[in-house]
Amino acid sequence: MKFKYIFISLVSLIFSCDSETSKRKVLSESTGKQNEIILVIEDSDWNGVAGDILRKTFEFEIDGLPQSEKLFNLVKINPSQFSRFFRTHMNIMFVGRDYKDSYTKNKWAKPQIVMYINSNSNESEFETSCVRSFNFLNRKEIENIKYSYKRAHNTEARKYIQESFGIDLFLPTEYSVSLKSENLFISDFHSFNEKQDLLKYILVYELFPNNEVDIQNQLINFTDSILKENIKGAVDGSYVQIDRRMPLSEIDGTYRGIWTLKNGFMAGPFILKSRYIEDKIIVSLGLVFYPNEDKRDYVRTFEAIL
Repeated sequence: MKFKYIFISLVSLIFSCDSETSKRKVLSESTGKQNEIILVIEDSDWNGVAGDILRKTFEFEIDGLPQSEKLFNLVKINPSQFSRFFRTHMNIMFVGRDYKDSYTKNKWAKPQIVMYINSNSNESEFETSCVRSFNFLNRKEIENIKYSYKRAHNTEARKYIQESFGIDLFLPTEYSVSLKSENLFISDFHSFNEKQDLLKYILVYELFPNNEVDIQNQLINFTDSILKENIKGAVDGSYVQIDRRMPLSEIDGTYRGIWTLKNGFMAGPFILKSRYIEDKIIVSLGLVFYPNEDKRDYVRTFEAIL
């Protein structure tokens, strides 16, 4: 009997392991875009205060873009419509009176975030829950982007930037390195064809600030001098500059705004990150030109890797 019991136990263990392995194998790849959220919510909540708070929290416009683009897009469906078709989406959010604020990873697909928000609370508490969920989702997207480039990047350029400037930057392999000097690094990606005009630049440089002068003006003026000398247009006498006519936003040393081509007809968004290292400021700058197309994903990439 003892041996029979051991045999049965081993068989049960094997089948249990096989069952767990089977579950992992059938977990499909997630679908949809990182900026899309499948929102499962009743019409009564969506058309009321809860819906207003959700739209304000998740669908606000990104600063520093030439056209209106939302950070996240809410794809609203009723609970009765939630089927297998939606279960594999990358981001899913359930909002209702019977849910407890929580989240789970990789429930029906991988990678995936499934969030739950309770709507049976006062307005302030519900808004706090939405902001908490937004911050989590926003952080996860940036982490996922950074991780994807950490796995595959220009290792030689990364090492050079570390040694020369003291920061870690995972330069995508699609960029070509056009300049490496003691205090300036420039890389670029160009794609020109009948359907696509896409330009991207990543620069790293250092500034020794004058602490008696406004730091923001020093940063922008010095950046303009770097751009004027190194990032030029196709027409003689044209060069890139920060567009001072457009609003410039800054949060924790990260600046967003619009660049323009002097003596030319090009413009686009930029992100500039500044870091104090000893007595100098290390600046990493990303520029993109992609006329008449969404630029949200390129800006998010700059956020993650600069």
